[in-house]
Amino acid sequence: MRLVGIDHIAINVLDLKRSLEFYTKVLGLKVTEREYSKPGTEYFLDCGGSLVGLIQGKEEEKHLLQDGGVGGNHFAFRVSTKDFDQVVEELKTQKVPITFSKKREKSWSVYFLDPDGNKLEITAWPLEDK
Repeated sequence: MRLVGIDHIAINVLDLKRSLEFYTKVLGLKVTEREYSKPGTEYFLDCGGSLVGLIQGKEEEKHLLQDGGVGGNHFAFRVSTKDFDQVVEELKTQKVPITFSKKREKSWSVYFLDPDGNKLEITAWPLEDK
């Protein structure tokens, strides 16, 4: 077996319309034309060569991407090092809850929450961007 990358991730959300607005207007993703979306049920968004799927979930079956326990923890988007500080400022301007931010020698990270409390990350790789 030879995997060549991540095709897509998909998360269940409580309010599909609210989440679609967050992922498109705050994070800048666009609804893809590569995959069918089902308005009111699910949307797939372009993110480089991968897709992010938003699926209408059920409130009584909540399981977040978060620290602790077993299961998903978070997923990360990548930006160039030169854009990292501006991205962090944009998140702050949009009043997105930031939970952790750090610039290490090899990687820079900002962790934040989507409208449902799922933990997301934006990462830059300064040594690779030189």
